[in-house]
Amino acid sequence: MIRKQIFLPAEQDEALKRLSKRTGRSESALVREGITLRLRQEEIAETDWDALLLEWAQRGVDAQPRSWRRQDLYQDPIGGL
Repeated sequence: MIRKQIFLPAEQDEALKRLSKRTGRSESALVREGITLRLRQEEIAETDWDALLLEWAQRGVDAQPRSWRRQDLYQDPIGGL
């Protein structure tokens, strides 16, 4: 293992201490678990994005003309309310 030092806001420190006490797991184990979860989210997001780009390429989405105009995206869907 490699030692790291981090700074936490007081609220996160208190929440981490409560979670550690409630679960019986060390604060460092919880921090490692949180890092692992975040890294997995990034991997999933990157994989999902790559899969979407591949699907678009296979469908030829980039070759198809748009059926919408940019200003249509900014119109108020509620009718000016």
